[in-house]
Amino acid sequence: MEAVPRMPMIWLDLKEAGEFAFNAAVKKFVLKNYGENPENYNEELRKLEVLRQSAVNVPRDFEGCSTLRKYFGQLHYLQSRIPMGAEQEAAVPIAWTEIFSGKTVTHEDIKYEQACILYNLGALHSMLGAMDKRVSEEGMKVSCTHFQCAAGAFTYLRDHFPHSYSVDMSHQILNLNINLMLGQAQECLLEKSMLDNRKSFLVARISAQVVDYYKEACRALENSETASLLGKIQKDWKKLVQMKIYYFAAVAHLHMGKQAEEQQKFGERVIYFQSALDKLNEAIKLAKGQPETVQEALRFTMDVIGGKYNSAKKDNDFIYHEAVPALDTLQSVKGAPLVKALPVNPTDPAVTGPDIFAKLVPMAAHEASSLYSEEKAKLLRDVMAKIEAKNEVLDQFMDPMQLDPETVDNLDMYSHIPPILMEKCAALSVRPDTVKNLVQSMQVLSGVFTDVEASLKEIRDLLEEDEAQERKLQELLGKGSVPQGSPPPASSTGLAEVSKECSKYMEVHEKASFTNTELHKAMNLHIGNLRLLSGPLEQVRAALPSPTLSEDDKQVLQNLKRILGKVQEMRDQRMSLEQQLREMIQKDDITTSLVTTDRSEMKKLFEEQLKKYDQIKVYLEQNLAAQENILKALTDANVKYAAVRKALAEVEHKWNTTVQTLVASYEAYEDLMKKSQEGKDFYTDLEGKAAKLLEKARAACQAAEANRQQILEKEMKKHPPPRPTAPKPSLQKKPLELEAEGPEVGDLPPLGSLGLADLPEDLRSLPPDVLAAHPTAFQRQSSSTDDLLSSSPESQHGGSKAAVGQPLLQPTKADAKEGQKPKAVQLIENDPYEKPERVLRLRAELERFRALLQRLEQTEPGGTAELDALWKELQDAQERDARQLSIAIARCYSMKNRHQDIMPYDRNRVVLRSGKDDYINASRVEDLSPYCPTIIATQAPLLGTAADFWLMIYEQKVSVVVMLVSEQELEKVGLLGTRTGGHLGALLTRFLVSSPQQKVLRYFPTERGQPVVQGPITLVLSSVKAAPTHVERMITLQYRDQSLKRTVIHLQFTSWPELGLPDSKASLLRFIQDVHGHYLHQRPLHTPHPWCTLYFQQDPQDLVLGGDVPISSIQATIAKLSIKPPGTGTDGGTAADGVCAPNPEPVPEPPGDAESSNHVEEIPPPAPAAPPAPTSSLELLASLTPEAFTLDASLKGKQRMNKQNFLQAQTGEGLRAPRPSDDPLSMLDPLWTLNKS
Repeated sequence: MEAVPRMPMIWLDLKEAGEFAFNAAVKKFVLKNYGENPENYNEELRKLEVLRQSAVNVPRDFEGCSTLRKYFGQLHYLQSRIPMGAEQEAAVPIAWTEIFSGKTVTHEDIKYEQACILYNLGALHSMLGAMDKRVSEEGMKVSCTHFQCAAGAFTYLRDHFPHSYSVDMSHQILNLNINLMLGQAQECLLEKSMLDNRKSFLVARISAQVVDYYKEACRALENSETASLLGKIQKDWKKLVQMKIYYFAAVAHLHMGKQAEEQQKFGERVIYFQSALDKLNEAIKLAKGQPETVQEALRFTMDVIGGKYNSAKKDNDFIYHEAVPALDTLQSVKGAPLVKALPVNPTDPAVTGPDIFAKLVPMAAHEASSLYSEEKAKLLRDVMAKIEAKNEVLDQFMDPMQLDPETVDNLDMYSHIPPILMEKCAALSVRPDTVKNLVQSMQVLSGVFTDVEASLKEIRDLLEEDEAQERKLQELLGKGSVPQGSPPPASSTGLAEVSKECSKYMEVHEKASFTNTELHKAMNLHIGNLRLLSGPLEQVRAALPSPTLSEDDKQVLQNLKRILGKVQEMRDQRMSLEQQLREMIQKDDITTSLVTTDRSEMKKLFEEQLKKYDQIKVYLEQNLAAQENILKALTDANVKYAAVRKALAEVEHKWNTTVQTLVASYEAYEDLMKKSQEGKDFYTDLEGKAAKLLEKARAACQAAEANRQQILEKEMKKHPPPRPTAPKPSLQKKPLELEAEGPEVGDLPPLGSLGLADLPEDLRSLPPDVLAAHPTAFQRQSSSTDDLLSSSPESQHGGSKAAVGQPLLQPTKADAKEGQKPKAVQLIENDPYEKPERVLRLRAELERFRALLQRLEQTEPGGTAELDALWKELQDAQERDARQLSIAIARCYSMKNRHQDIMPYDRNRVVLRSGKDDYINASRVEDLSPYCPTIIATQAPLLGTAADFWLMIYEQKVSVVVMLVSEQELEKVGLLGTRTGGHLGALLTRFLVSSPQQKVLRYFPTERGQPVVQGPITLVLSSVKAAPTHVERMITLQYRDQSLKRTVIHLQFTSWPELGLPDSKASLLRFIQDVHGHYLHQRPLHTPHPWCTLYFQQDPQDLVLGGDVPISSIQATIAKLSIKPPGTGTDGGTAADGVCAPNPEPVPEPPGDAESSNHVEEIPPPAPAAPPAPTSSLELLASLTPEAFTLDASLKGKQRMNKQNFLQAQTGEGLRAPRPSDDPLSMLDPLWTLNKS
């Protein structure tokens, strides 16, 4: 049926227009009622007249429809401003011709003009719809639209205008036109449905609705009144409409038969096809005289329906044999109205265009516009109140959280170096010698500083020596006759001036020393950072902290970011909707509509206009309602995010701190260089002055010495010669004792050479140290800067130079065996507090200690607590000690140091005896207590120092190694402690946090029976035993191919956390007890050997002592490490020692010492030696790096050797200086070949 020829359509003629002279009436009304010049509206009136001419002579196309609609709207606007209705002030006659009779009808009403235009609009649409052949899909749509628009125009005309204007616009005629247009529109839709092969039932219903529309039109045509009005055209229309009724009824039953066929209702199919055939025959009867297109459509349809009927009947008769029901028994087909009359809107700006008379606004329209504005404002206030309430709740919820979706994780920040740090790295990359220049500058400053300090110290030593010699001379003269009226020494004035100037220089030097120390600290603080900034960017990036998140943490972050995104999306959507609402309200101007609306319909118009905001109000309400659910989800996500947020905040703080520290180090470089140069200039000037003062002091001292020699010679001449007698045997020393005194004794002249025989009895018994103070040939050691071997007054290990001018003869107690054997660690076999008197003393000391603590917490009137004062004294004492200690050797092996700020001192470092070099980062700490073993502190082995570590254990004969590191922390980084010296009982290790680049390898074997080679040492794990507090390993050591093997016990404490101290003190004490037990079991029995322990620093605020459990050992350690406050006596310390430590049995004196003492006269004790002056802390700076290290720095503090040392012996100096006590050959005389005779 989709190819059936199209049926013809009915269309209407247009009405013809007469005169409409509105210009004069409009001008008159404007002048009278608006008070404006009518001539100002000539252009508007001309436009309206031109528009009317276009409307009454409208072209037969779509533009003609637009022209009619535009003119109709402008007439509507004009009527709202100028009353031109029936019997109104500005009404003028309007004439139009009636269609059916051809008569001219005139009315003085502008609505008559509007009604005629509206009729012509519907007629033009019907004409355009009927003109299309509808052979294409688009043509069917266009025709259907035209017929619906025509129906809409006639419907608006029927509902809004009087029907008495003319017979062609009567109610019956308009109903007829409406039904005809709707039926033809439904017919176009039916053709489109058959073309699209829609379902048979749907096509049947559409066709049935066409029949319904045409039946309504047929009833209107059969009306006698309508028939009289239409005349001859009524018969033609009626005949065509009746034929279409039967035709489309046949089409409907045809598709109902197809529906029955699809449902396999073959009996119903036959009756439907038979009914369709019958109705089609009726349509053919009524089609006589119709155009050829109608006949073709009927013949085509007959072929289809006839074929369908014959086939269905034959199939049912011969195959299915279903009963054929009566048509009346079947359910009738209900029509489906799918078309409607499209309404006409006379105030639509898109159709009517701009209002020609927009400048003419009545006062009533302004009043109505104000009322409408108030309605809009009320709506906006209600909506904004809800929005502001929700926003306030949202802000109160979000502000405390401080969550920003952009920076909630900030993980991207850690993937690259900050720009400010990149700038500093770039600046240092073009200055590669930054660190080297700084080190060299500080090294030069250290050298100048040391020279000045040496010169001032030598001046002070000269003055002290001169004072001591002067005092001894006065004592000597005091025993004899003192010369009367002797003139004062000529050099006393010069020495006084030298002393005064020396004091002034020393004061200036001490003040500058503090500045140098601070400069040294600042340099140590920044030089590592400068090296890092000067290195590769990968190292800089690796030095910056970065977060480590698990998959669960990342999921929590993603969930939180998603919910925060929802919150932000909700905010943005709410703001957008609010903005849209405000813009809509601001642009909403219905003044034009108000002008054309009656006052009684204003409220209805307001309600209709406000409905345009309903959709945006719905969106806003949905947005506000979603806030509660989103905040609930955000609360749950924030709870899970708390732990992750804390970790990220800590990492971010560390990141910012590290970046700021690196930037500050870069910015401090120029300041350090400037201050270093100022220091060099200052000390260069002070060095020149000190050198001059030294020469002056030497001259004055030589003059004073000559003066004293003259006085002594004069006094000796006054006494008669002594009687010839032999010297007392008691004054002669045994050969062994003389040999122990040192090689300088053999070079001394005999006692008789001083003329003792000529002295009186009281002078013959003078102490040897007094007589030795005046040698016949004496020359003081030179300290000028042009000496042959050294320019520094300090030793390499930080020791001070021996006093210049020390007397050659000093009474000492020689012990050849002292220092050759290690001291045994005393053991506590029993409870030291079994005796009641010791318990009472302990309680008394406890009360004294409690009182001391209470006193320390009290604040003095000056505002400073005693505890603060003691703490400051302790810090000052530590600073003074640090200045006297050197780490020059350790700085020469920077690659063997895990941390550049943890190095052994030169004086107590462990020396390897069989390695490639003798250096290892290990320090000896001895004599803490008789009950405490010697301590060695060493770092965790690096990849290149593990062999040195095990070599040290082998050489020092360590038997127990204790490691306070858990298994999880082992693969990180840290510090390792050990001890050496003699046969070691134990080794205690502890790791501290370091950089990720220096991980601690497993320096011990982990698989049983599998040898691990560390340099010359082969390690084999013998057994592993797990205890509640530790893991015990037995490791066998073998040196190269030697058959002798040694076993080391390795104890690993597994409960020590990475940060802080163990939670359980009991487990730590139990572990210490186990270690002590292993020590007692492993130590050799034939001779007492020292045990090893360790103190380590895990955090700058925590100091932990590891080792023996007894309180006596802890007290001894505290007593050794503590600094007593100035002004306190030694009694308290002695008492404390007596209470806290068990009194050891007194050591018996060696036989012979007491007897020999009976034959030797009492020798007065020598004068106490002056304490060594604190050395400069800048000697640490002189060897910061291998490239800055020089041989001169390594010679600091050694005795200066020059020609005078070989020509004339010094007192206790030069070639005859005392040998080190730990040298087994120190008792041999290097000049024994010369002294054989």
